[in-house]
Amino acid sequence: MNTQKQSDPRERILEAADRLFYTKGVRATGTEKIMSASEVAKATFYRHFPSKDDLVIAYLQYRDQSFFEAVDSPAPPKDIHEALARIERVVNHPDVIGCPFLRIASEYPDSAHQFHRIAMDHENKFLNYLTGLLKPLAIGKRAAAAAILSVIDGALTARLLYGSSKQVAILAPAEAILRSYQGA
Repeated sequence: MNTQKQSDPRERILEAADRLFYTKGVRATGTEKIMSASEVAKATFYRHFPSKDDLVIAYLQYRDQSFFEAVDSPAPPKDIHEALARIERVVNHPDVIGCPFLRIASEYPDSAHQFHRIAMDHENKFLNYLTGLLKPLAIGKRAAAAAILSVIDGALTARLLYGSSKQVAILAPAEAILRSYQGA
């Protein structure tokens, strides 16, 4: 028996949307395609997500939560170096083809659009996360975190351009940034 049909319909919808939005884009993915991929009826779909916008917001929330869970598992990293090594592993996972938030921002470039704002919120949350990991260091934490975040965003852009065929370095360039801030 098909286990997908036995699972929670909301989860199936979100999983299908995640796959399709991430690989095809939000604008290119209609609700009918998501309903078909998740094997749910139209009424079931709209009971869980009254609009496509609601589904996109849930997708972005899911991606945000999943990213931080991956970096903080099985326990939060003990320092910035461990976090960067974990982030490098996440970014180089075979299924990663870029940043879902940067992809959304490029599809919805108006910074006033709610999807773009959610992408900016994720970027700010990530910046704060990195800044927090830099607390023990006697450096300009916010500036160093922003520089490291630029390395990570660049790595995700490389994955978008080259796909999983290109492994990207994050730890070594980020540590070079840290050394430059510590020497300043």
